[in-house]
Amino acid sequence: MVELKNAVLEATSVLIALPKNAIDKDYLAALQLQKIAPEKTQIVAPEEKESLWLDTFGIPPQRKEFAIVIDTVRSPVDELRYEKADGKLTIFLAHTRAFDASSLHFEEYLPASDLIITVGFSSQDEAERFIESFPRKGAARHIWLPERQIERLAPSSANLLGRIMARSREDDTFGILWSFITKDDFLKTKTLPEHIPSLIETYSAIAAAPRAVVVLWQAPEHDLTDGIIWSRDGALLQSLTEELGGVFKQNGYVPLPRFANFVEAETEIRKLLHAAHLG
Repeated sequence: MVELKNAVLEATSVLIALPKNAIDKDYLAALQLQKIAPEKTQIVAPEEKESLWLDTFGIPPQRKEFAIVIDTVRSPVDELRYEKADGKLTIFLAHTRAFDASSLHFEEYLPASDLIITVGFSSQDEAERFIESFPRKGAARHIWLPERQIERLAPSSANLLGRIMARSREDDTFGILWSFITKDDFLKTKTLPEHIPSLIETYSAIAAAPRAVVVLWQAPEHDLTDGIIWSRDGALLQSLTEELGGVFKQNGYVPLPRFANFVEAETEIRKLLHAAHLG
C-alpha cells in the first residue's frame, strides 16, 4: 500500500483503468486509489459504475472528452466548420474527392499519463492489451493489481462497503484509517452493524488497508456510538484489548465500548491508540 501510494504521489498524471466487465469491488478499489491524489487521477471505467456510486461518494462526474478522428490519408479534408442550432451540433467536412465514411470514428480522449494502474483484470497480459493505446508520458509505469479471490457481495453489502469507504479518511499520525457510519447509512442500505467486520476484511482485500481501521457507527435503534478497531496485526489487537481491560480473541478486530457520540469516540480512541504506542 505504501509503495502504491508513493507511486501515485510521485506521478504527474495517473490513469486507473478497469475492464468493461468491472464489478462493484473493482470500482470501489479505484475510487479509494483516486482519493490519494484526486486532482491528477482519472478513472477509466464503465459509465454505469460511475452513475451507481456517484451519490454515495459525493464526487462530481468526471469530465470526459470525445474526439472525432478522421483518417485523412484515406479521406482528405480541405476544410472543417461547425454550426450549432436547434439543439444540434453539425460538423461539415469539405472535400474534393470521395469521402469514405469508414475513415471516421470516435475515440474517448484520455490525458497522457506517467502512471497507469489496472484493477480488475484477470491477468497482466489482459491489462496490457487493454491499455495498449493509452497515451503516455515518456516511459510510463504500469502497475497491475492482481485480483484477489473474495466472496461476491450482495448489493446491500456492497452499498454499505461503499459508504464505509466514502466516509473514510486517513490518519497520518497513527497510520490508520477512520470511517464514520450514520444511522442513515444502515437504513438506506438495509444492513446491520454486524456486517461491518466481514466488510472490512473485504475492504482490506480490494484496497490494501493500512495497519488498522477504526470504524465507528450509530445504529438505527439508539443514539449512541459503537465501533471496532480492525487489524491484521495480532500483537496490536492484543495490546488494545489489554488497554480496554478485555480478553483478546483471535477474530481480527477489537470491539470498542459504547460512546455518547462520534466526537467523544474519536477523542477516547486517540488516547487508546497513544497508550498502545501506535502514534
